[in-house]
Amino acid sequence: MADSSKTARRNNTDPESTRREILQAALEVLAKDGPESLSVTEVARRAGVNRGTAYQHFPTREDLAHATATWVSERIYEEFYGDFEEVSERNKIYPADLALERLSDFAMNNPELSRAWLFDVMATQGAVTDPFWNRYVKELREFVQQGNGRKDIDIEVYAFITLASALLWPIWAGAHARDTRARNRMRQRFVDEMMRLVLFGALVPERHSALVERFREMPEPVEAE
Repeated sequence: MADSSKTARRNNTDPESTRREILQAALEVLAKDGPESLSVTEVARRAGVNRGTAYQHFPTREDLAHATATWVSERIYEEFYGDFEEVSERNKIYPADLALERLSDFAMNNPELSRAWLFDVMATQGAVTDPFWNRYVKELREFVQQGNGRKDIDIEVYAFITLASALLWPIWAGAHARDTRARNRMRQRFVDEMMRLVLFGALVPERHSALVERFREMPEPVEAE
């Protein structure tokens, strides 16, 4: 099956489709071996395209890494915002709960991709143009302006703390959880503790009585086995 996939890629003469195949291969390399293993040569081999063709699309490793991180950003954006408002309204889910759960789920299932995106944003010189980052910051700012959050919050710092912790926690979980059940438990521990920190560090508790009640009744956290 893998061979037929590579043959299809090799015979593809559409430049845009070829670019997507190269990026998909880059995602596979990132997911399997991490950002340090990314190279144009290895990705070309995995995609089943001529190395020269790959270099035409991505002249340097840095170009490939940035383009891949951008593609990951699009996936995170869709995963996070695709039906966010609809699901939140239909199920009456508290938006911050849904946000943290979606970030955690994506990061747990795509740890290396999340790390690659985060490091790319961290290393961006000047203004960050990443669409997911910019919308996340924009909506946090609007949330505070509507009176739901403390007015003295540094929005950019807060955005970085919440995203970085959500995207890096799976690395810790992966190293300390023995099985899927333990990983799920660690994911929930993260969501609960982040919600507690958000409630008492960033939100105006009087505007979020349901959350206050929820955390007043929460049991002690269970450590991973």
